[in-house]
Amino acid sequence: MSKALKFLIFLFVVLFLATGALLVVIVNADDNPAPWIAMLVRNHVIVFVWHLACWMLLGMFANYYWDLFNMGLGLEYMQVGRIVLPLLVSPIVFYPVYTLWLASTSQSYVLFDVIAFQSGFFWQALFTKAKPLEVNNPNNIPWSVNNGRGR
Repeated sequence: MSKALKFLIFLFVVLFLATGALLVVIVNADDNPAPWIAMLVRNHVIVFVWHLACWMLLGMFANYYWDLFNMGLGLEYMQVGRIVLPLLVSPIVFYPVYTLWLASTSQSYVLFDVIAFQSGFFWQALFTKAKPLEVNNPNNIPWSVNNGRGR
């Protein structure tokens, strides 16, 4: 494993633990907290969004390691390019989790951590279903193109 990759993993772990610790401080804040805690309470959305993003990225990395270990390979076979691919699609995967959290009235933060992890772990399922349409098959032409025929 390269030094740059180790450093990036270290940064991820620090961000993950820091946002988790800040959320514990926010949740346990009393009625008259210190000024910096009051600022965190007012801006808890920002802290929680970063924490959700960390859970999603952890799910993506767990998926990669799951596949790597199922092939009988160790961490020394880890390829940086294979880790960058999930990072490129992470905004597409993260947006549904974020909007689900915004629309929810649930006060359970753990529920959304699990959903974010699951979305990250199964990120490939979103893209394996997406494939180009076959033009030769009239049933695959979108409804608006064939004036309501097919499908």
